[in-house]
Amino acid sequence: MISRKTSSVLGLALCIGLLAYPTDGSAEWYADAYAGAVFTSNSDLTVTSSLGTTTTYQGLDVHNNWTAGARGGYWLEKQKMDWLGFGLDVFFFHLKTPPGQQVGVISSGGTTTQFAHWSLPAFGIGFDVLRLRIPLLRDEQFIHGRVQPYIAAGPSVFITFAGQNDFVQPGGQSATNVSVGAKVDAGAIVMITKRIGVFGQYRFTHFTSKLDYQNTTPALATETFTTTYNTHHVIAGVSMNF
Repeated sequence: MISRKTSSVLGLALCIGLLAYPTDGSAEWYADAYAGAVFTSNSDLTVTSSLGTTTTYQGLDVHNNWTAGARGGYWLEKQKMDWLGFGLDVFFFHLKTPPGQQVGVISSGGTTTQFAHWSLPAFGIGFDVLRLRIPLLRDEQFIHGRVQPYIAAGPSVFITFAGQNDFVQPGGQSATNVSVGAKVDAGAIVMITKRIGVFGQYRFTHFTSKLDYQNTTPALATETFTTTYNTHHVIAGVSMNF
């Protein structure tokens, strides 16, 4: 279920997009496809029970993995405003710990160690409400620059799904969470032709996933699994302007 906070962020991003939408046709549209590698910092997994207990799995070692996505949007073409743009970005990456990882566990019963396997596919929808570029090496063919360093930032909606993860969650259950986080991009596009370019980019994403399960041990209770993920993405792709 989408929370009120998530709905508010989506509504705000839509309003900004509508206000900035070029109604006079003065826009340079783009469509990009990309793939790359992701590197996620170690994270703690905290399990909070409706019975009042808290268990923390410390320092989950998240494997380096891959990412892929696509985005589209436009740059303004008005005089002296072609450095400003807006966009929508859809991407996927996987947050997965190695099987049989042994981690420290802190609970009301003290500190122990336990095996933990945590696998979490993540889908992101990023709203680039601020997208800036520097048009370099302009000429008659590349009126917006042959080389275009850029940055982009905005809120993102992250959809995470947890299937059956060993040693951690209750058996036979799965859960899905929709949360709001943030995305920041920095990269550069090199135009090969007037319409086609290639780019390399660094991305940082931040979000918190909260997944609810029903447990019957030691008693009927709702357990919330909370983890914050800080992920670094290194990607490359192809861009088409029209």
